[in-house]
Amino acid sequence: MSANKLTKQIIQYCLLQGHYVVRINNIPGTHFRANTVTKGVADIMGCTKDGRALAIEVKTTDQQSIYQKQFEEHYDSRGGIYILARKLEDVTDLI
Repeated sequence: MSANKLTKQIIQYCLLQGHYVVRINNIPGTHFRANTVTKGVADIMGCTKDGRALAIEVKTTDQQSIYQKQFEEHYDSRGGIYILARKLEDVTDLI
């Protein structure tokens, strides 16, 4: 399954469960459109239905970058929920 398809499934699941999430476009910009998103930020950001901060990084084949690992560490250390999702069940089992 492609990362794009998995991301859409995860967003749909989260919204159906009552969580609020949005997709973060972190694709490098061109000279027509600069990317201002901080390196390493998760693909999906939001909050759970009970108000906890939620970040979901979607990976199907590749590994986390050093920036993504740093973001995960900062998020976890501040009490947020960070999920590295390689399949939908990685999310459904945790939230």
